[in-house]
Amino acid sequence: MTFTVVLDEVRPDLFEFRANVFIGGFASQFGVFFTGVQIVMQPEKGVFVPISTGPYRHSAQCRHKQGHRKHHASSHVAIVSILHGTFAYGMNQATGAQPIGIPFSQAPLSPSLFTPLLLSSFRKLPAACGNIRGCRVTHKLLPRKDENGRLPALLRSERFYVYLKRNPGLWSYERQFSMCFWYVAVGDPVVNVVVMMACALCASAQAAPQTITIYYWGNEADSLALDQLQDFETAHNGSDGRPAIKVIMGQSATFNKTDDPQRLLTAVAGGDPPDVVWFDRFAVGEWALRGAFQPLQPFLDRDLKERPDDPMTLRREQFFKACWEEACFNGQLYAMPSETDNRALYYNKDILEKYAAQLIPIGCVDPDDPSKVGPPRTWEQLKECTRILSQRDAKGRLERVGFIPNFGNSWLYIYSWLNGGSFMSEDGLTCTLDTPENIGALVYMTELYDLMGGAEEVNAFQSTLQTGDLDPFLSGKVAMKIDGDGFIQTIANGKRDLRFGVALAPAPEGKTRLGWCGGWCWVIPTGARHPNEAWEFIKYMASLRAYKIRADASRQSAKASGNVFLPIISARTDITQWAMEHYVYNDPSIDRKFAEAKRIFVDAMPISKYRPVTPVGQLLWNCQVRAMDGGIYWRYDKSDIRKNAQASLAFNQSVVQKELDRIFKPEPHPVLSWRPILYGYVAAILAAVAVLYVYFGRKMQARGYFRREFYAGYAFASPWFIGFIVFGGGPILFSLFMSFCEYDVLSPPKFVGLKNYTTMFVDDPLFYKSLWNTVFMAMGIPLGMAVSLAIAMLLNYEVKGMAVYRTFFYLPAIMPAVAASILWIWIFNPQQGILNALLAKVGIAGPAWLQNQYWSKPSLILMGLWGAGAGMIVWLAGLKGIPKHLYEAAEIDGAGRFRRFLSITLPMLSPYILFNLIMGIIGTFQIFTQAFIMTQGGPVDSTLFYAYLLFNNAFRYMKMGYASALAWVLFGIILTLTVIQLRLSKRWVHYESET
Repeated sequence: MTFTVVLDEVRPDLFEFRANVFIGGFASQFGVFFTGVQIVMQPEKGVFVPISTGPYRHSAQCRHKQGHRKHHASSHVAIVSILHGTFAYGMNQATGAQPIGIPFSQAPLSPSLFTPLLLSSFRKLPAACGNIRGCRVTHKLLPRKDENGRLPALLRSERFYVYLKRNPGLWSYERQFSMCFWYVAVGDPVVNVVVMMACALCASAQAAPQTITIYYWGNEADSLALDQLQDFETAHNGSDGRPAIKVIMGQSATFNKTDDPQRLLTAVAGGDPPDVVWFDRFAVGEWALRGAFQPLQPFLDRDLKERPDDPMTLRREQFFKACWEEACFNGQLYAMPSETDNRALYYNKDILEKYAAQLIPIGCVDPDDPSKVGPPRTWEQLKECTRILSQRDAKGRLERVGFIPNFGNSWLYIYSWLNGGSFMSEDGLTCTLDTPENIGALVYMTELYDLMGGAEEVNAFQSTLQTGDLDPFLSGKVAMKIDGDGFIQTIANGKRDLRFGVALAPAPEGKTRLGWCGGWCWVIPTGARHPNEAWEFIKYMASLRAYKIRADASRQSAKASGNVFLPIISARTDITQWAMEHYVYNDPSIDRKFAEAKRIFVDAMPISKYRPVTPVGQLLWNCQVRAMDGGIYWRYDKSDIRKNAQASLAFNQSVVQKELDRIFKPEPHPVLSWRPILYGYVAAILAAVAVLYVYFGRKMQARGYFRREFYAGYAFASPWFIGFIVFGGGPILFSLFMSFCEYDVLSPPKFVGLKNYTTMFVDDPLFYKSLWNTVFMAMGIPLGMAVSLAIAMLLNYEVKGMAVYRTFFYLPAIMPAVAASILWIWIFNPQQGILNALLAKVGIAGPAWLQNQYWSKPSLILMGLWGAGAGMIVWLAGLKGIPKHLYEAAEIDGAGRFRRFLSITLPMLSPYILFNLIMGIIGTFQIFTQAFIMTQGGPVDSTLFYAYLLFNNAFRYMKMGYASALAWVLFGIILTLTVIQLRLSKRWVHYESET
């Protein structure tokens, strides 16, 4: 707490005193007294001499930072002085506290000092001020003014620090205060006057220490982290004189922490982020460039300078090189690596031994015993193994595969690195997707897929496979796969007796075999309230003590459930070495095959690659996935495998390069000022209110409305008006202006004019792809309307129990879209789904549905019939409104059912047809959930719908300006189609009121 003292007069009985106390967290427990105990300058020999007996009124004001409430308290102040003597820091001896700190003789003070001592007893401030972060408390002594009213000139100030030590019956905690000494010149000669005050906050004789709460968004799956938090809080309980620290761990409830960062993004942009976040390391560079994370380098440098011998001080050499470099951006450390993983080839020894006679001749031998079969070490050996080990059933369907290039955790990344490729230039300014090494890697992946019937067939087989304890590698359906070290734990839990081995991933002949590591880290978001305490927490979490607490708890949990415990690989080399020796290598209860497998991953860490640290990391990831799909599905050139791979990589490289150029070679654009926009918005609202009042007010009163009732109506409607202005009109206007800006939420918007719109129509091929996919889905509107109308006509009969049937048909319409999507993933399963099983009963071979780029959209149209119950309600209401006498008259005239349907039902339902048609088109252009949950826009962008493209740009690539432009174009499309329908409806829509 800092108290700044300003003197108005030199005479000690005539001065004004102000002190601003900034209180945070749990410090402002007002329910407390400002006691009369102060730190004083105690003379060795001297007496207290009262120099004023007249009371001075004291006022204390507490003002909430978030509001304008004020609370006042007052008391009287008596002033005494201390004359002569040698001065030292200390407590008034009457309190029983011991003098501490440095002697005043060491301070730059005059030997003859005249020091007033303030003794005050402050009244209790209202309890309403309590527990309010950011309270400001102001204390003031109101003096008598002299006849001139002139103030002395401030010469300089010095700052010292002093601790209040705990004293039984008086203090229950330690607290550090910052004392400000002010030197004041008064005429000639100069008289140095020093005023010192320290008010101690205590709720009672046993008041609790100040507590700082930090919020941690951790790994929601790691419940054992609570033990670490408890240990950290125990170590930081305030007994060392510093505030106690309490950690609240929450969850960032997202579909994917990296691909779907809306919650963290909005928290940082809104100025209310957590203090610490557990984050994916590869995305650190992207967020650091936008200023979302605080650099940790200053904290690290400070510790290395001030506490080099502290065991909690972290050093670069303690970490694996790949982990540390992945957490840095532009030479600055932005994240503290926590844990890491690595990838290698798993192989089933039983399957390899079964085909040993064919595998040994091609070089698949055990390095330690060439007479035994072993894993492939080169790409050619892996290709032959894939062909030999793959097996089909009597119907020609894949029953077992030798190796799937992208099953497990591999992607195009690892094949490119194995082939000597890269994805970014050394300076980070150029994307290098389209290089011979990367082309060769994609060609190799495509050849492996084609060896088993093509990517569509393999992915159809892959869609039937389970994960976890039901992983197909455990059941023998997959003979080999590239996966992370965490899969060892899955084997130990799911099938401990499995005979398996681990080796580094095969590489082209003459190339180095290596791994690919990734992992997580801790970051401090910009705007965190307690960065220093957050850094203390991060240091603790990165320590051996924290690792051991979680590891011990995990081992106890594993043993209690009869499982094997295998520790995760820490980003710190010393902790990893200790953990492997302590929990794995020297533990006789651990099977040697698990220990040796773990050793392969740990030993490969020094030669493992990591994803490029770049501000376009997420875009680069998505583009390498899209490039891989374009290659293995033969999207660009179906006659030449190499040209197809090159075209796919070149296209996606251009997408990434455009974004890199936009970031590193920005065009000069002015920053958009919000003030004129806000003023204009308010002025437009006031003008609209004035116009409405003049027009409608006079009109209503002219018709005889009473003035009171007229105003009452608007008063009751005012909540809606205010809500629309603040939550409707404001965001609409905001998005309109953002569509003309370059805006990433975390930085001020820059006005770019029509650039977003020209980019959309000229330079973004995904815009037209998404638009076509969305228009294609509109073909399902007539089908959905026909099905829902047919159901409504069936349910229009008056029979017993019809209400129950109507309820059953409507239930799917109220089923959550996410739950329905997961259900239909199983229905569309090509090999085990119920839909293909029914088709097989009638002799039809069902397609791959969601795994086929040509069937994926029809699959979602078919799924849309699931919600036909919603439209059925509208049709049913329309059918109930058709007069029965029309059917009776037509029947008398000899009209059949079909004729009555065409001549009576459809014309009478034409208003409902128009309504369902308009709503169907609007719903189609907003389709998102199915693509987000079921296909993620694939395969080969076949389900990349317009709303999904908008979502990607807004929340994955943080291009809010471009996303706003997409939104307004979508609005224009829907508005245009709606207006066209309404105009055309005059020709075929018939209303009962028409004559």
